Amino acid sequence: MSEKDLLTISEAAEILGVSIDTLRRWDKSGKLNPAKISDSGYRLYDRIQIELFLNDLFGLAKDWVLKSIEIPATFYCSNSAEFQTRLIRMQSILEGKKELAPIFTLVVAVAGEIGNNSFDHNLGNWPDTPGIFFAYDAQKKKIILADRGLGIFTTLKRVKPGLNSDEEALKVAFTEIISGRSPENRGNGLKFVSKIAAENPIGLLFQTGNAELILAKESTALNIRPSPKPFRGCLALITF
Repeated sequence: MSEKDLLTISEAAEILGVSIDTLRRWDKSGKLNPAKISDSGYRLYDRIQIELFLNDLFGLAKDWVLKSIEIPATFYCSNSAEFQTRLIRMQSILEGKKELAPIFTLVVAVAGEIGNNSFDHNLGNWPDTPGIFFAYDAQKKKIILADRGLGIFTTLKRVKPGLNSDEEALKVAFTEIISGRSPENRGNGLKFVSKIAAENPIGLLFQTGNAELILAKESTALNIRPSPKPFRGCLALITF
């Protein structure tokens, strides 16, 4: 297990959508223990350990973008119209949960922006498998989306040729308004995603290329770092 596969307690909490105090309680109760304790006494969590705790949906999406494994038709949207139909179905399920009344429309909007970006940015340019992975667990309050597309860096480099890395591209995607002709300017929806997460209890893990972003619930801070397993497309985990 390399250092890049380890997460701090705050990073693990952000991905899981819980507080740091909750993770400390889980450690004491044995529900979820850290992979190791640093020399300074800090809890460190193994990324795979966190993904397995979420359940297999995130791992399935990651295997699809990394290895192009076969996935159940239930989780695959071959076109935008199919995605919109399933998005509406998810909205009706979340709407039925009283505790989500203040935010369920915002959660759906975030998922919609990320999914639509995949179709918009890769329109006519899918490298191999078109469409997206889309799955959700209303009980555990998480949504997973993924694509095997061009990735943020390749997409934004069309209008910002000075970009040099996936990390730079990821920062631009979530913080800058990009001007340009369709379809490049459609990526501005990620600024909308960032704003919603900053103002509401919605967290996001977003991976593309060899970079990843962790956006904590109700925080404007963007934690951007190298991703342990690079891949061409995009992978997102929304927690709420």
